[in-house]
Amino acid sequence: MKKIDKIIFGVLLYSSFLHAQLGIGTPTPQETFHVNGTLQVTSGIYVGGNANSKGSPGVAGQVLRSNGIGEAPSWQHLAGVPESTGTVIVVDGKFVVAQEIIVQMSADFSGPAISGPTAPIVIGNLNNKIIDNSDTYNGNNNSNSFRVKADGIYQVSMNLQLATSSGTVPAIGLWDDTLRSWVARVNDYFYAPYDKFQTETLIASVQLLPSHVYSFRIGNKAPFTIKYLSAGDTGTGPVTQVSVKRLR
Repeated sequence: MKKIDKIIFGVLLYSSFLHAQLGIGTPTPQETFHVNGTLQVTSGIYVGGNANSKGSPGVAGQVLRSNGIGEAPSWQHLAGVPESTGTVIVVDGKFVVAQEIIVQMSADFSGPAISGPTAPIVIGNLNNKIIDNSDTYNGNNNSNSFRVKADGIYQVSMNLQLATSSGTVPAIGLWDDTLRSWVARVNDYFYAPYDKFQTETLIASVQLLPSHVYSFRIGNKAPFTIKYLSAGDTGTGPVTQVSVKRLR
């Protein structure tokens, strides 16, 4: 065994003196040290360093990352895949699950007419949570509110089926409770008679802040009812739904 060690040491030393390439399992090495076959390492792999300093063996859990041609690789932490339910996005080089809220109504909700500078009405009965992966949404029979976990751009969607007075212009949207102002809204002329329904839809992408509180609201100059089910001869199904999803 000592004889073999001496032979290997001698080959390596000879190659280093000649600044030659050394191949194991190949007569035509392509790099300074070329192994054509398997390689077993029973201790650390040190990368980087120079003639005066030792390379780094990394720490437990790190992976070896290439830094390109002519540069030593480096040990780095692997970005973990989150376990929460939702869509995975990349933010600042890290995998995160995008905060997402999807809520449907549990019953119809009716509200009075408002006018002037009165704040729009908070929509109640938005308490059938489909997803709330950051657990920040609260809803009951007369209110709703939520926060976001991080500053970012969020897609806001609202689909509401309404009954109200024909000729009015109901407004629906996302309200900033902290600033007492709309973040996103849409208003549309209501054509249907009172005993019929019309669907209002909002889709917008806006910046939301973790220091603010938000709520889904509606305002109209006539009393209104928001339907939670769409009904017809062929059956019924959920129709009113709101959602917020982080995009970046």
